[in-house]
Amino acid sequence: MSRRGLRFSKTTCPICGSKEVARDDHKGDLLCTNCGHIIVRTESKAVGKFDIAQHIKRNGKMNFPNLKEVTGASDDKLYGVLRSMEEMGLLIEMGGLWSLTKKGNRWYRQRQGQEWGY
Repeated sequence: MSRRGLRFSKTTCPICGSKEVARDDHKGDLLCTNCGHIIVRTESKAVGKFDIAQHIKRNGKMNFPNLKEVTGASDDKLYGVLRSMEEMGLLIEMGGLWSLTKKGNRWYRQRQGQEWGY
């Protein structure tokens, strides 16, 4: 299990005054590690495999425009993640619709357990 990358910043938290402010490399947000306040939320969303798997699991099969709309990702980023997921055997595309494979479902459940601390 890999830990989410945090890089500490020279910013002070406006809520608690802590200097323990870090940038979340995964999402790009600036957050206080002391009180949890999100100081700067990045709007250009970086999309990850877990985000895509979550939407496909919820909505069933999805096409590229729908995935782009729900994830808020750029064409290039979304396309790149979809291709890497296909290469890993997590997704299958049939008739322009992506769905999770059995391996993809297992992978998603494992990541979901890690997210919730199981």
